[in-house]
Amino acid sequence: MFWGADQMSESAVQKAFGHKLIGTPFMKKMVERTLMRLPPKIADEIMKHCWFVGSFKDGWAFTIRQRDLKKGECLIFLSDELLGEDPRQIIWTITHEIGHVILGHRNSIGAVQTKSEIKRQEKEADEFAKRYLIAG
Repeated sequence: MFWGADQMSESAVQKAFGHKLIGTPFMKKMVERTLMRLPPKIADEIMKHCWFVGSFKDGWAFTIRQRDLKKGECLIFLSDELLGEDPRQIIWTITHEIGHVILGHRNSIGAVQTKSEIKRQEKEADEFAKRYLIAG
């Protein structure tokens, strides 16, 4: 499902995510706005394979089981602290995290990484965000 500019709306993005977009209405709106800035092929890839999770008003906690995440899916957590920042910072951070996914980076949870590997991955994710946000 590749999106044309006329099809990419916040409601279309939310519908494409289905149950994989968990959080406050504001968090969802920020994810939707971020994806609308990315090329359709990247946005489609993220909507198919990523969950975005943040706090939500009607629950204190929730569980995502291993079987909830299909092979090849990922989860991006957005903290309340991030969502309290300026919208430009929020969109930058979401785009940076999407960069990690698109670039195939691994993270250091459960795997040892060198400081140079971490630094390289962070630089690459920043470059990804710059590529799509500086012009927008």
